[in-house]
Amino acid sequence: MSLHTTRNLKIHQPENFEFDSIPDSHSWDDVHDHPSVEPIGPDAIPVIDLNDPKLIAKIGKACEEWGIFIISNHGIESELLNQLCSQMHRLFALPAEVKLKVAKTEGNDAGYGGAPVSHFFPKFSWSEGFAIVGSPVDHAKKLWPDDYSSFCEIIEEYNKAINSLGCRLIHAMLLSLGVSEEELCQTPIGDSSKVKTAMHLNSYPACTNPDWVLGLPPHTDSAYVAILYQNGVPGLQVLRCKDDISPTRWVTVPAVPNTFVVNIGDLLHVLSNGRFHNVLHRVTISKINRLSCACFFGPQADVKVGPLSKLAGLEQSPLYRPVTWPGLKKIRSVLHDKALQAIKIDSNYIEG
Repeated sequence: MSLHTTRNLKIHQPENFEFDSIPDSHSWDDVHDHPSVEPIGPDAIPVIDLNDPKLIAKIGKACEEWGIFIISNHGIESELLNQLCSQMHRLFALPAEVKLKVAKTEGNDAGYGGAPVSHFFPKFSWSEGFAIVGSPVDHAKKLWPDDYSSFCEIIEEYNKAINSLGCRLIHAMLLSLGVSEEELCQTPIGDSSKVKTAMHLNSYPACTNPDWVLGLPPHTDSAYVAILYQNGVPGLQVLRCKDDISPTRWVTVPAVPNTFVVNIGDLLHVLSNGRFHNVLHRVTISKINRLSCACFFGPQADVKVGPLSKLAGLEQSPLYRPVTWPGLKKIRSVLHDKALQAIKIDSNYIEG
C-alpha cells in the first residue's frame, strides 16, 4: 500500500483506498455520536416537484423546517448528468501525481484538494475533491494536455444548466419570504448577475470497513444555497435535533433517481433573518464508490448580505450584521461553526 500525503491540502489519501483495517489517520471516534436513521415517517425529507402549483409554499416550509429538500422535474437532461459523471470518473481516475499538478494554492479556492473545513478536524476525510470557480480550462490543460476540451465542454454546459436552476430556486425562496416579484431585483440575491457559482466535484471511494470513516465532517455551507447531484449513491446525512419523537439523530438523504438535493447555507440564513435553517450535514462512506457534484451559489465578492428589511422591521429586529461572502469565509476560517454567532448584532466580535 502506498500513500501520497499533502497535509496542506488536508489530504492523506491511500491511492487505492483498499484496507482491511482503517489507518488511525482516517479513523473517527465520533462517527456514532448520534444514531443514523432512514428518511421515513417524521424524518422523511421533503421531495418537491418543481411543477407543483403550491411550489412557493412548499419550498418555504422546507427551508424553515428542514433547511434541505429534494427536487424533481428540474429540467436538466439525464444525458447531461451521465456525461458529467463520466468526466468525474475520468478526473478522479488520474494518477495522484497528475492531480497534484492542479492542487489548490494559498488564497485560491479552485483546484484539487480537501474541503475548506478540513483543517478544523484532527482526522483525514475519506475523499478527494476538485473545485471549479470560473473557467476550468487552465486546470484541464494541465490534467489532459492533449485532450482537455471534452471535460471543459461538459462542465460549462452543466454550469449553465445548474445556474438557471439555482436562480429559479433562489427566486422561489425569496417569494416564500414574502418578497414580491417587483422587489426581487432590489435584493442582493434577486439579481442573477450578482450571484456567483462555485462547483465542487467529489469522490468518496469505496471502503471495506466504512463504519469509522467520514467523507466530510459535520459542517454548514457558507453560501446562499447548494445544489447537489448524488449520482444514485446515498452518503449525505443531515442532523435533526432532539424533538418530541426522537433523540438527536443523523438522517440519511436518499439518492432518488433524477433528482437534486438543495440545502440552505449560512448567507441565506442571515438574509432570512434566521427563518431559513442552515442545515448541519456530513458525508458518510460505504462499500460502494460514490461521486457527487455540489454547486454553491453566493454573492459577488463586494456584495454585503444582511437580513432583508422586509423581515427585520417592527416585529423583529435584525439579528445579524451585513457581511460579504469572503468576509464570512474569513471568519469561518478562524471560528468555524461559531462564525454566525460572531456576526450577530449583539456580538462584540471584531474581524481581525
